[in-house]
Amino acid sequence: GYQSLRQLVKLSKLEVPEEITRVIEPIKDNDAAIRNYGIHQAVEMCRVLLDSGKVPGLHFYTLNREVAPTEVLRQLGLWIEDPRRPLPWAVSAHPKRRVEDVRPIFWASRPKSYIYRTQDWDDFPNGRWGNSSSPAFGELNDYYLFYLKSKSSKEALLQMWGEELKREESVFEVFTCYITGQLNRNGHKVMCLPWNDEPLAPETNLLKDELEKVNRRGVLTINSQPNINGKPSTDAVVGWGPAGGYVFQKAYLEFFTSSENVNALLKVLKKYEPRVNYHIVNVHGRNLTNAHEMQPNAVTWGIFPGREIVQPTVVDPVSFMYWKDEAFALWIEQWAKLYEDESPSRMIIKYIHDNYFLVNLVDNDFPLESCLWRVLDDMFELLDAPLETLADGMSGDGSHGNGTLAE
Repeated sequence: GYQSLRQLVKLSKLEVPEEITRVIEPIKDNDAAIRNYGIHQAVEMCRVLLDSGKVPGLHFYTLNREVAPTEVLRQLGLWIEDPRRPLPWAVSAHPKRRVEDVRPIFWASRPKSYIYRTQDWDDFPNGRWGNSSSPAFGELNDYYLFYLKSKSSKEALLQMWGEELKREESVFEVFTCYITGQLNRNGHKVMCLPWNDEPLAPETNLLKDELEKVNRRGVLTINSQPNINGKPSTDAVVGWGPAGGYVFQKAYLEFFTSSENVNALLKVLKKYEPRVNYHIVNVHGRNLTNAHEMQPNAVTWGIFPGREIVQPTVVDPVSFMYWKDEAFALWIEQWAKLYEDESPSRMIIKYIHDNYFLVNLVDNDFPLESCLWRVLDDMFELLDAPLETLADGMSGDGSHGNGTLAE
């Protein structure tokens, strides 16, 4: 509007050309007219610059007002209504990473963290992840976790995650509200979690009902994707890569849950092998898996005209052990530390950190309806059964493959 223009002129100490003043004085009380005139002037100026052949591009300072710059770009024919993702994850602009096209799925919601932890790599995976016997992820330290802290203030986080936690179920409610978008018991919307600093991805909405159900019962999900069998690469929700291709995904689910739940889960998983791969770890490094300990599993891939198959996302067992350190640390660094030392709220988060397990599940049979929800339904059914049913048949040392967590 007119007042904004006067303020900018005052701050910049620039004079407004007479021909512009003559036009805007009669319409100074009409903000929409002022904006439309400014858009017209900007479009004409941009056309002169672009037509000169000396200007390769344009940079706009929006001042957090996106309406006018967007309209300028539309009128110039430079606004892309449907920006296509080159890969399922946000591509880094760093020249060193220009060939990178494969990442572990674990950092899907923490891309800045992944870039930070791999910034010292000389080469980045291209074409395939390979056999990652020793990926050199940057060490986890307090500075690193502070550097990558949530964008929200402490006050906002307490409103979302609870000024006071009374029991473990209070944490379940936070996760559930994040999934559903419903207000929490204090009337606030949960817009983020320590592992997800943004609202839900569009493809996660495809799983919302199932995710709500399991989070209410203490399966605290931090990463998921639906199975996809040959959707067009232009699909608005799951599409990526150039047009004319087809994309595929294996169903994936990652969550924290109690040792009691894991005991039941391990028993249930026996009847889903080899269809389902699992990897289960705790903060101390207790490690249970039925996957090859060095072999990555491609969970997202695409087929495009004139190109080899692209596999941009993998579940890598070696990387998972690096990720688990970060995933567990976030309980303390971003959540527990919101509360006073020794407070009940802090002790609840610390208990979860110390006693829960981090689990990932992959359903390898992607053309069929995902069985991961049936796996969890079976787990809940077993938990609801008499105790002797759960105890029956549980044996083994729990170090690798199916077994019990009991010491």
